[in-house]
Amino acid sequence: MADRDNQRSNYHENDDRSGEARSFPAWFTASKYTHRIAVEILQHGPISRVALARRFNLTQGAVSRITNDLTHLGVIRDAGTRPQADEPGRQDGRKHSSHSVGRPQQALVIRREAKTFIGINLHGGTALATATDLTCRPVGRSHSYHIRQRNPGQVVRMLSNLAQECMREISKAGLPNPSGLAISLGGRAEEDRIVTYAPFLHWSEPVDLATEMENTCDLPCLVFNDLDALALYEGWFGEGIGLDRFALITMGSGIGYALSEHGMPVSSPDEGFGLIDHQLVDPDGPVCYLGHRGCAQCLTTGSLAEQYSHAIGQAASLEKLVKDLEEDMPQAETLLNLTGYRLGVLIALVANAALPDKVLVGGETSYLMKRCIESVRKGTAAFRHSQMVEVPVKIIGSDWLCWAQAPAARAIARYLQGPEEADKPE
Repeated sequence: MADRDNQRSNYHENDDRSGEARSFPAWFTASKYTHRIAVEILQHGPISRVALARRFNLTQGAVSRITNDLTHLGVIRDAGTRPQADEPGRQDGRKHSSHSVGRPQQALVIRREAKTFIGINLHGGTALATATDLTCRPVGRSHSYHIRQRNPGQVVRMLSNLAQECMREISKAGLPNPSGLAISLGGRAEEDRIVTYAPFLHWSEPVDLATEMENTCDLPCLVFNDLDALALYEGWFGEGIGLDRFALITMGSGIGYALSEHGMPVSSPDEGFGLIDHQLVDPDGPVCYLGHRGCAQCLTTGSLAEQYSHAIGQAASLEKLVKDLEEDMPQAETLLNLTGYRLGVLIALVANAALPDKVLVGGETSYLMKRCIESVRKGTAAFRHSQMVEVPVKIIGSDWLCWAQAPAARAIARYLQGPEEADKPE
């Protein structure tokens, strides 16, 4: 209880403007290299000081001073020894162990139990929340509510209840009270606080959701577009670690797209409005609700159900399509392979324009694409020059928990990097 009171006191001491926007706190303020080394240890630890010096082209003395400061601040700790030659892999975005023998070096890791955060995702008719540690690993179980009432006051009360449940999970685990709360949704949030566009909530006017949540939960709050949040999560904790640039495409009730540079989503005033929803992927495809024939909307769950209904001559749901795929029904297989080819065309369009190192594909129906990956490759190759390198594609699946971890990841980035560094590429 004393820790909780201290947190409240410090928070209000930093900004005591009741009812007004409060700045999201940073863990510490130091040189840009101090923040970047903290992030490197978070993503690639255990890692030695020698490897950090090579990574940032700094002297070992400079790295030692920085890491000593981070140790004093409680951000990192020693985690034993590792060979001097060990260094994080940079090509595929994953760390690896070297078997070469060298003088042992003290390895450093982030103190993941030092801080906790809460992430909440609003998706369609559901709000999903989870508490995480500093490495964005879930603390306890996830919590979800069905969104029955969508006016701002009732949504805030529902989100506050979710936050309280997460705080109880954190307390039960014996971890520190949360340092921040972050919410993601399909739409736009100006200044990471004010929801200006959220079609599934049917709000007619901008809502300062962050301030409303701060006043009810007494936690600093941020609000993000869900695709951008997921892109950061993948860049910091998932398949995008170490990549200079990757693209994220999601398949579900809509088609989502985000681009990441050096682990940070590329922000745009147009994000949240469906950047690639209506790109042409098949001139002979179905007509979307706007009258476009063969646009990327044909990859959505609603369109897939409608296309399958036409194929079998009766009303069918997506669940029916999936069931028939499991039973190797030819009409289902034909639609799946056509969908994979169309996705491949969309991947080629993104790859040709954005030049990513890798394309990640997620969302609730993305797992089906693993079954027709050859069709995806054919669709991509059809719109790429024969001498171009093959576009690396990774199907990251449809785990909904990641959508709740994603806003927490953005809060962690802001908290560890500070506001000036956290939302811009290097």
